[in-house]
Amino acid sequence: MKRKLQLIFPIIIILILSSCGKQSFERRIAIMYAFDTEGKLLRSHMTLEDSLYSLGRVFWIGEIQDKDVIVVNSDVGMTNAAMTAQLLIDKFKPEEIIFTGICGGIDPQNNIGDIVIPESWATHDYGIYNKEGFRPGRMVMTLPGKDTPDTLMFFPIDDNLLKIAENVRPDLKPILERTPKIKVGGKGVSGNSFIDQVEKREELKAKFDAQIVDMESAAVVQVAILNKVPVLVVRSCSDLAGGSGSSTAQVEIEKFFVVAADNSASFVLELLKQL
Repeated sequence: MKRKLQLIFPIIIILILSSCGKQSFERRIAIMYAFDTEGKLLRSHMTLEDSLYSLGRVFWIGEIQDKDVIVVNSDVGMTNAAMTAQLLIDKFKPEEIIFTGICGGIDPQNNIGDIVIPESWATHDYGIYNKEGFRPGRMVMTLPGKDTPDTLMFFPIDDNLLKIAENVRPDLKPILERTPKIKVGGKGVSGNSFIDQVEKREELKAKFDAQIVDMESAAVVQVAILNKVPVLVVRSCSDLAGGSGSSTAQVEIEKFFVVAADNSASFVLELLKQL
């Protein structure tokens, strides 16, 4: 009898620890970014507990600002971002997903360094090319809780996360001798191309009324909505998606990438305190 108890006791302990691990995964916040530089500041504030490698992605598991988090680099582009978001949801079932990083400013009111948190996102290169040029298209899909498909161009950000974001006031590094502004609302667009052309920037403004452009966010927002996971996107303008007249977006991004990425991450660090 004594030997049986000695054999059973370690099994019970393993089962208890396993159960506790599963419960902790269900309470975690996922943070995504596309470049290592965008996640550097966040990871410097992270207490690392574990990591998981899957499909070329390293998922870092730990704490930031006393919150349980999973942090991951999605890599660049819509397909990479969508795949990583689905992996996050399948493996960790996060309560929220936050995407942080840089972007190109589209709206003329946005300056380099400004942080923009759109209320909805669209894929700007999804549509039809005909003799009249490009016409944006709408995606047909059945949203959670509905029996019939919807036709959507823009996918909305979670209302509760937007309200929380409105009250976040981080300390931001100045860019070009000005303190960046924080703008919550408006529309963002994503596609698989880096935009460095004034004509394209103006087209995105005219056809989508876009505030900013990037290469990942719309894909992540779409995946999160279909999985019923609240999502928020925080982006900092590293360039003006076509240059400011005296420079190109490629020159601007090389000059302002790091400070823009750090400002976006600083916003997320303050946001985590309120979640």
